[in-house]
Amino acid sequence: MVEFFIAKKHIFERKRQSLISMLGIAIGIIVLVVSIGIANGLDKNMIDSILSMTSHVLVSEGENMSDYKELKSEIEKLDNVKGAVPSIETQGIFKYNGVYGGYIAGVRIEGFDLESARKAMDLDKKLYEGSINPNKISGLLIGKELAKNIGASVGDEVTIISSENREIKFKIDGIFQSGYYDYDINMIIMPLKAAQYMMYSGDTVNKIDVVLNDPYKAPEVANEIMTKLGAFSRTWGELNRNLLSALSLEKTVMIMVFSLIVIIAGFVVWVTLNMLVREKIKDIGIMRSMGFSRKSIMKIFLIQGMILGVTGIIIGTLIALGMLWYIKNYTLSFVTSIYYLTKIPVKISFKEILIIIGANLGIIFVSSVFPAYRAAKLETVEALRHE
Repeated sequence: MVEFFIAKKHIFERKRQSLISMLGIAIGIIVLVVSIGIANGLDKNMIDSILSMTSHVLVSEGENMSDYKELKSEIEKLDNVKGAVPSIETQGIFKYNGVYGGYIAGVRIEGFDLESARKAMDLDKKLYEGSINPNKISGLLIGKELAKNIGASVGDEVTIISSENREIKFKIDGIFQSGYYDYDINMIIMPLKAAQYMMYSGDTVNKIDVVLNDPYKAPEVANEIMTKLGAFSRTWGELNRNLLSALSLEKTVMIMVFSLIVIIAGFVVWVTLNMLVREKIKDIGIMRSMGFSRKSIMKIFLIQGMILGVTGIIIGTLIALGMLWYIKNYTLSFVTSIYYLTKIPVKISFKEILIIIGANLGIIFVSSVFPAYRAAKLETVEALRHE
C-alpha cells in the first residue's frame, strides 16, 4: 500500500513532532486508565466496607416483628440469598473505666442472632481478637478503633445504657475489624436476646438483615421479598443513595477533567498534520500530477494521524496497566497511612479500557480528517505553483 509507506516516511521525517504527538496521546491514556482504576477500586472498597457488617436487603415493617423466625426461613429459600440475620438496631450509651480513665459515648447497638451472623456475614473472619459466644448473653463485641482509643481489651467490663434507660454490665468477648472506620469506632454487637432484654421487646426484632451472594442483585431479591412474602424491604443502594450519588458525581467530574488531556493530545495531532500539509503542498501537487487521486492523498495524511494515535494508545495502555499492577501489589505507605486501608485498591474492567481506547481513536480520527481533507482538496496547478 503506497499511501502507508508515504505516511510512514512523513512520520520519520518529522521525528520530534511525531514523538510529541504520541507522547501527548500516551499521557492522556495513562491518566484516564490509572485514575479510573484507582477511583473504581476506592469506590468498591468503600461499598464492600459498608456492606461488611450490614444488610444487602433490609426487611423492616416499621414495627417489631414477632414472626421473624418463619420469615427468616422463607427468605433463605430465595435464590441468591446467602443468609438472613434477625436483629435489633438501637442507640445507647457506652461507659468504660480503663487505663485512660473514664469514657462515655453514644454508640450504635446491633443485637444480632450471632449464629446467623456467623453464617451470613462471615463474622468470624472479621474478628480481630477474642471469640464469639452465641450462647453467652452477657458478652459483646466492640470495634478495633474503639478498643484502641479507650485502651480496652478482651475480658474487660463495660456498661451499656439503652434508650429505654436500662443499664446493664457486659464483658468484652471479642474485638472486630470490619474495614469501615465508622463501624469500628461506633458499633457495638451483642446477642439478640440481650438486645431484646434491654429494649423490653420480648421475642421480637425490628429488622432482618438479608445478605446476598451478589450484592448487585439486591433490587431483584427485594422485589421478590415484597411480592412473594409481603414484607417491606429496601436495598443497600436505597439506604446509601446519597453516598452513591456523591461517588458517581465525583467520578463523572474526574473523567470530564482528565478527558481534557486527551482532547489536547488530539489538538496536537491536528496541529502536526496541518503543519505537514503546509510543508508538503508542492509534493502533493507532484503526486496529483503523477495520477494520485484526492482519495489517495487524503488516505496518506489520515493514515499518518492514525499511526501516531494508535502507537500512542498502545504505549499509554501498556504503561497504565503496568502502573496499576504496581499500585495494586506494592503498598504505597505514604498514601495508605492517610486512609483506613492496608493497600490501594485497584479495579478496572476490560470494557472500560475498550471505551477509553475507542474514545481516543475517535478523537484522533476527527483530528486527522480535517488536515487530510485540506490536503486532498488542493488543486494540482495551485499546488505545483506554490513556492
